[in-house]
Amino acid sequence: KEEYKRTLVKRGASIGANATIVCGITLGRYSFVGAGAVVTREVPNHAIVRGNPARVTGWVCNCGVKLGLSASGEAPESATCGACGRTYRRAGLAVTELIREQSSRASTLINP
Repeated sequence: KEEYKRTLVKRGASIGANATIVCGITLGRYSFVGAGAVVTREVPNHAIVRGNPARVTGWVCNCGVKLGLSASGEAPESATCGACGRTYRRAGLAVTELIREQSSRASTLINP
């Protein structure tokens, strides 16, 4: 039992049917693992991975809609979800949600 490794599936992550996750791997927030994928390394937040071994093929919004960000590349880029209006920025293999100032104030007022 001392050799067991902890596998972490973060909030919002989805795992397709018959996917294999190697022990000790972390699936990032709102990531999506395609059916039958073999995940052998960490999955970034919002990443869509598929294949054997699993590779990043795209990016997904918190609401589950695919974003128009390239799967790889060095130049930073941003995209807005067509369904919910959230905006994301990709830099390398890191995708982060850009928080709008008005929406953060509104949530503060609603949930003090």
